Amino acid sequence: MKRFGISLALCLVLAFTLSAADKVVLTWWTWSLPTVEDFVVIKKGFEARYPNIELQSSVNQMDDYKAKLQSEFSSGAGPDLFSVQPGPLLSQYKAFALDLATIAKPTLDRLVPAVVADARVRSGGNMIAIAPLGSAATMFIYYNATYFQKAGITRLPTDLASLKDAMARLKKTFPDKLPLTIGLKDGWFNGDVFSLFANMVEKGITEKADQGKVKWNAPQFVRAMTLLRSLVDQGVIDKNSLGVSVYEDSIGMWADGKAAMHINGGWAIGMLSNPKNVNAEGKPYADRRGGRATDNDVFGAFPVPNFAGGAPVVLGGIDTGIALNKNLSKDRPKLDAALKLLDYMLVGDGRTYQTGRPGAGLIPSLKGVSLDKSIYQDKASSDGVDAIVSTTNNNMAGPRGVSNPAVFNQMGVVVQNVVAGKDIKAELDALQAVAEKE
Repeated sequence: MKRFGISLALCLVLAFTLSAADKVVLTWWTWSLPTVEDFVVIKKGFEARYPNIELQSSVNQMDDYKAKLQSEFSSGAGPDLFSVQPGPLLSQYKAFALDLATIAKPTLDRLVPAVVADARVRSGGNMIAIAPLGSAATMFIYYNATYFQKAGITRLPTDLASLKDAMARLKKTFPDKLPLTIGLKDGWFNGDVFSLFANMVEKGITEKADQGKVKWNAPQFVRAMTLLRSLVDQGVIDKNSLGVSVYEDSIGMWADGKAAMHINGGWAIGMLSNPKNVNAEGKPYADRRGGRATDNDVFGAFPVPNFAGGAPVVLGGIDTGIALNKNLSKDRPKLDAALKLLDYMLVGDGRTYQTGRPGAGLIPSLKGVSLDKSIYQDKASSDGVDAIVSTTNNNMAGPRGVSNPAVFNQMGVVVQNVVAGKDIKAELDALQAVAEKE
């Protein structure tokens, strides 16, 4: 009997040893999303579903993150999965990433086709190095639906004529309020304004100019800046906007009820939630609502109309994505585990948590899915969420920004000077000169 007890103990030890040896350990590094707190939830859920896989995470500040990646990849190692953004970060570390086009096809096929196509473009066109976790876009008009109702506006503006009509009705009903506020004091925002108007005229034109295929003073840009100037001349954009910042001036005027409409990016989507909706810590999901004059008002959103005609366009694309270390191709069990994690985060419970929970800011990439709308109970806010999600996933004209920071800064200067009434051709010539100098 004693011998049997010893043998049983040895079997249990052996079984435990074999089980531990069979467990696959995955490492995932990032700088922002998921956060340290997010990883606690993701790890618990993923490991419960796949007990034979252990997830280890590392979250660092961006500079430290890039230094760690550079050091590890240079030595031929690196994390199994690493978070990336389109642009310089992806370009720098794409050489260390696995092509996901074939091996992750079952998961990618469940995502919005336009977002997957964008991932391919951002990866260089010949591969898919970034699996889109979520997207972001600009620009949208956030509006006070309560004011719209009182002003008798029954249909949301879809073009210049209907926007001007709405502004006129708002001005008549609320003579002490601004119909529309936009912050044109900030260079980062004005660069986006320049690109938005240019892409209204011709989709993808700023990317072509960024690549040197089109000059920044080409006729398309002249038309775009002329279009911007016309909005100033018609009173849609107030010249005083040059002294208004996006945060806190413009969004503050809207939240305080001093303005009926405010222009911002899709990342402000939480503002559509009534401040009575609070998270586990008791804070409103709308970070700039609560204690404001509009606390009982309903907010909504719609895309900025295409003032050149046609469907609205937005700028942005994949905000954060996941890349797989190309070394995984040499370790099939670990590759299989990594693909399970990728699927979990893009179309499974991980996605539900990361981009699907109330108050999430990233636009989900899964087909047929909007954000969690439990905190957007009013029709206007719910419809606004859907409009931001749909436009982001289906009307993306190009990325935000350009590769040359000096050019982007000058784009913002052009917008300010055009709104101020300076010569459009001279401003675009100056922009082209900056591009040629760098």
